[in-house]
Amino acid sequence: MIKLIIFDLWKTLAFRDVKYSSTTKMLEVTKVNIPKDKFVKIFEETLQTRKWKKEESAYRLLCKNMGLKVTKENVSLLMKIRKDAEKKTKLFKYSIKLLKQLQKAGYKTALISNTSVFAIEEIKKTKLLDYIDYPVFSFNVGVIKPNKKIYLEALKKAKCKPKEALMIGDKLIDDVLPPRKLGINAIHYKGNYEELKKELKKFNILVN
Repeated sequence: MIKLIIFDLWKTLAFRDVKYSSTTKMLEVTKVNIPKDKFVKIFEETLQTRKWKKEESAYRLLCKNMGLKVTKENVSLLMKIRKDAEKKTKLFKYSIKLLKQLQKAGYKTALISNTSVFAIEEIKKTKLLDYIDYPVFSFNVGVIKPNKKIYLEALKKAKCKPKEALMIGDKLIDDVLPPRKLGINAIHYKGNYEELKKELKKFNILVN
């Protein structure tokens, strides 16, 4: 029986209303020759695994880790690209409605996200966290998905067994396969809310 429903954040409950990827834009404007998937991991490991107090310090380290000269101009450029995108944070129309229904039905909700202390400030403005019982962020745990520690932290907080939990996320290698290895049920969310409702129904979870 499912007791805990865990959500990924980005592209599952929230998104940035921009027509570009900020990490892709960083590579394009700096002309640093790093494969996109590798740079995403560099970005996440640098910014999202520590509870940074100063944004400038975080981006100075990012410059260093991506092999870019650490100058005031480069630091400011990377910060601006990311902040411009983060300011466009929005929730999907179904997000709050879904969470309310789940809580009303007696389910506990959790959130697992690779995110930074800076980005989470924009999420707080949406009031999404008002409907999450157990938020688990990479900057608090010290690791990013798919490290199993972050999923185990959610189970620990909720005092829940793996078989009693259901993870929902858009990335197969981050949100679906790793939790399944731990015995956690998982749904690969592909952006279609109607399909998500059908998948939830397979677990006897009814939402509209």
